[in-house]
Amino acid sequence: MQLSTPDLLILGVYVAFAISVGVFMLQRASQTAETFFLAGRKLPWWVVGTSMVATSFAADTPLVITGWVRDSGIWKNWLWWCFAVGGMLTVFLFSRYWRRLGVMTQAEFAELRYGGREASALRATLGVFHSFLTNPIILCWVLLAAVKISDVLFDIDKVTALGICCAICLSYSLMSGFWGVAITDLVQFVLAMTGAIALATIAWNEVGGLEAVLQQIDSMGDQGQRILDFLPSPGDPLQEGFWTVPLAACAVYLGVSWWATYGVDGGPVVVQRIAASRSPAHGSVGVLWYSIAHYALRPWLWVAVALASLVVVPHVEISSPASGTIQQIGASEDGSGQIITVMKSDGQTESLAIESPEGWAGVQPSIRVKEGDAVTPDSVIASTDSEKAYVVMMVRYLPAGLLGLVVASLLAAFMSTIDTHVNLAASYYVNDIHRRFISPNEEPGKYVTIARIASVFILLEGALLASISSSISDLFTFFLAFLGGVGPIYMLRWLWWRVTAWTEIAAMLTSSLSTTAITFLFSEGWPITPLTHAGKISAEGRIILVATLSTAVALIVTYLRKAPDPERLVPFYEKVRPAGAWGPVQALSKEVPVNHEGLKIFAGVVGGLSLVWGLTMGLGALLLAKPWSMTSLGLAGAGAVIVALTLPSLLRQDESLKNSAE
Repeated sequence: MQLSTPDLLILGVYVAFAISVGVFMLQRASQTAETFFLAGRKLPWWVVGTSMVATSFAADTPLVITGWVRDSGIWKNWLWWCFAVGGMLTVFLFSRYWRRLGVMTQAEFAELRYGGREASALRATLGVFHSFLTNPIILCWVLLAAVKISDVLFDIDKVTALGICCAICLSYSLMSGFWGVAITDLVQFVLAMTGAIALATIAWNEVGGLEAVLQQIDSMGDQGQRILDFLPSPGDPLQEGFWTVPLAACAVYLGVSWWATYGVDGGPVVVQRIAASRSPAHGSVGVLWYSIAHYALRPWLWVAVALASLVVVPHVEISSPASGTIQQIGASEDGSGQIITVMKSDGQTESLAIESPEGWAGVQPSIRVKEGDAVTPDSVIASTDSEKAYVVMMVRYLPAGLLGLVVASLLAAFMSTIDTHVNLAASYYVNDIHRRFISPNEEPGKYVTIARIASVFILLEGALLASISSSISDLFTFFLAFLGGVGPIYMLRWLWWRVTAWTEIAAMLTSSLSTTAITFLFSEGWPITPLTHAGKISAEGRIILVATLSTAVALIVTYLRKAPDPERLVPFYEKVRPAGAWGPVQALSKEVPVNHEGLKIFAGVVGGLSLVWGLTMGLGALLLAKPWSMTSLGLAGAGAVIVALTLPSLLRQDESLKNSAE
């Protein structure tokens, strides 16, 4: 047990607060499905945006970013920084469309957008998909992070940790619904920022600041220098070639990943909060605040801890003591570590004790082999888990009380993400399966009861998946590819009238099936390229294949099938008034088309990216004393001016259209 009595008291106070929110909001949340899942569509922009920020920071977030920085470098964060492009498209375009449409879920959107039996079938499919597959996968990696944290702090087994985590979350989320999610998210944001700032400041100062970090980086040679790269450097064309593995990966993030994602037009979590906002304007500004806080304000707090950890928490790999086969993996007699026994070819055995390396606060290396595996003296049989280094730094440097505050912030982050995805998954089940197809005429309160029952089963599914998983990063990258192929179609469905339900079905099936096949059946045997390693395809190579294949199949299906009836699309067009290629539908509509939006939207997206990425790079450059920090911050200022000119103009136009329609 690494926590003192004051730490445990702080944790207890936060859990009590969350439960009291559940009790206080019980009656309000129990009225209808809309109050339970969307808080009655009454949330202002600052609650909407802060809730998005809080939910995007789960307990796994600082752990996985610490692992990326330690194992690859700062540049690895472009894996998620690239999604700021989709965020800006949502601010200036898709958020306004989602709020005008007034749906509860993306599955409900499908039926309103396409119409007909195939659209109803797609809605049911998406309902099942997001209720029992995508959200439980997210719950899985968040629960897995909680298990890793509890392993360091409390030294309890995986099953017990999962049971405690699930019980805490269910204790209030079932009572308060999305009202509880929104309220606890506000407190979680304050706790998370306070804890992250405290740990980053103390850890950075304790290891000796930038000077000590740079000395450690220098001692690591070329590998250390790559850790500080904001963008990967190209290779020598005469030796390794221009396209190094990091550079190729980063090119995929910035060139493909941002549009090859199911969240390119918002994503389920963001769409739920947009739907819960007071108006399209509150939704758009909320997403803007979220993008700034998520991509620019928080990451460097975690990166600072990751860099500081390199000074005191070394990465250790333990090789096999001999050639042979792993005969047994078991605990040592005193329980302080594990013993791996290798059966050599001559029938003799040799054992090796796996114990905690110096500086790792009693955290043992993770075993990388299993009984029956063949090994040689070069085989790595155990290594330290870089994702746990963040928690080790907490234990090492935070005093009693402050450690409890930071642990409470991680607990709050964990709870906010768990309750969000449990609530979201239940909303898909109730709104798009049960109320739509099974029992459409129940009393409003009955659907809330059904939502609570579904929530229990969904969380238990996530816990079951977590019990058989080990790597947060692997789960995250698999999930990105699993639905990556639908990204282009999710954009086109707003902008092109020819997209049909069959287009979306083809993209979804191709994306999920090809990702699964490549990951589990065809991951090896690929030619040597910067996107493969020893014949095994990388996560970046996988997303290119999945996105290309899914988009091609979806477009082929679109052109092979008969074009949709434009008249059937008129209600959707008149309600949303989307930009793009809607000529045949527009010709049948009585509404005046929206003109001159394209340039404003483009300028707004460019300005928004300048603001977000300029601030992100500028703050990082200040931390590491880069000479171009002021240039980057100046770019952020110019982007802010463009946003201030374009977004209010678009929102005023939306208000004018609303008034004319009324």
